[in-house]
Amino acid sequence: MRVLGRSTRRGARGMSSARRDAWRHFRSLICAPVGLGVLAVLLLVALNGDLRALSAAAVERILIAVAQVGLLTAFFYQTGLLRPTGLALRSPIAHSTREVGLALTLLIGFFSLLGVRAAALVGHGITLSAELGFLAFAPLIAGGMLLSVLIHPLLALFTFAVLLGGVAATLKLPVLTLSAVGLAGWSAILAIAPMRRRTHMFWAGALLSGILALTAFGGSLAGAPGWLDALSSGVWGIASGVGAVALFWLGLSLLERPFRLATPMTLLELASLEQPLLRELRDKAPGTYFHSQQVGYLAEEAALAIGADPLLARVAGYYHDIGKLTKPEFFIENQDGIESLHAQINPTLSARIIAAHVREGVELARRHRLPTAVCDIIAQHHGTTLITYFYYQAVNGGNDPVLEQHFRYEGPKPQTREAAIVMLADSVEAASRVLGDVTPARLANFVHEIIEMRRQDGQLDECNLTFRDLKLIEEAFVRVLVASRHRRIEYPGGTKADDEPVYAVHP
Repeated sequence: MRVLGRSTRRGARGMSSARRDAWRHFRSLICAPVGLGVLAVLLLVALNGDLRALSAAAVERILIAVAQVGLLTAFFYQTGLLRPTGLALRSPIAHSTREVGLALTLLIGFFSLLGVRAAALVGHGITLSAELGFLAFAPLIAGGMLLSVLIHPLLALFTFAVLLGGVAATLKLPVLTLSAVGLAGWSAILAIAPMRRRTHMFWAGALLSGILALTAFGGSLAGAPGWLDALSSGVWGIASGVGAVALFWLGLSLLERPFRLATPMTLLELASLEQPLLRELRDKAPGTYFHSQQVGYLAEEAALAIGADPLLARVAGYYHDIGKLTKPEFFIENQDGIESLHAQINPTLSARIIAAHVREGVELARRHRLPTAVCDIIAQHHGTTLITYFYYQAVNGGNDPVLEQHFRYEGPKPQTREAAIVMLADSVEAASRVLGDVTPARLANFVHEIIEMRRQDGQLDECNLTFRDLKLIEEAFVRVLVASRHRRIEYPGGTKADDEPVYAVHP
């Protein structure tokens, strides 16, 4: 009975401990969002209008702020647009893309409203009107453009509308002002995304400036008889558009480095073959360098085919094997005909050296502050695949399920379409090196077999590729490989003996 009593008391203590843990987890889930919501309400109350008028209309401003927070919360919950396609929002400062997206939304929203209030105070409120081209709203429009490029245009449209509506309701802005700024802001948000070139920013700025100039000119002309004043308002409208684009560019430059975001501008810079890391790869591991270039082309073509991010896929393809810089001579593409160093060590050690290039690549990418999205693809580009050559050496052609686990990469498996594309492009490009002169049909069968092998191994289970996507990826790979393996005319007398040296002539 004593034993039974002790076990019963132990069980009761265990249940109470479990309840306490559940309660702590519940509090952590509830307290953080509630605290964040209260903070958002207080900030909106302070920033929506003049602080000097807060005491006279405190209740009204609190209700407006609560309505804004409620609308944004419901929108975020229903749409889930804080997690975009790919891993473009992954960042070292947070554990998930949702947390990064929420942090960016709050940060951009706060500084946008702060900019509106600062401009309104400096201009004594006249900057909110058509007289100065709605100049005070430039920070809010810039914030909407930032959200459009960094997260999603739909989230940017809704957030911009809610924040603008709060300011308009608090300050009792005229319908003309609300309509003009709303039209200009929504047009800029839709025009800027997706920003792949600097010219996109130029055209978005031109559209924004044109709308603000026309509405400011028309609004001033309707309220004042002088053409000169109306023209001055139109010029201020152009200045407002230029100011919004300048603030957008400044915000993009300030946010992409601390958050290590894979913005289009950052990816375009990394795609330059003159990047120090790519130059080092070209000098120390030329075989890996040219393999990576081909993987980048394959990945870009496949990403275009299925609607994934082609720029992220291409850049990740360029950098996916930078871990081989640590021991380039252990990889066959860099051995240049010399005896393989793996002949002198056992298969288990060889497999560890080969597998280590993934971990070393991630560490090297972090040291060079590559975007977290690229780091993630480097970590996932082999998934948990089997290092087949050394595994079969170790088991002498047999099969050992226990030993097999020691010859697999650590993973994780690809989590996004871009990561899966880079994995498949890497496998196809490496395997195609052993092919001789094959027909396009044979090449298509070969690519299909490689992709199917990865699928059956479960490497694509954690990404959202469909069978239709795999078919399109396969066709894209075949197009690139056929183009890269095109035939050349055999010139008369162009044959040479096996022992005849080949000379390279440099201009």
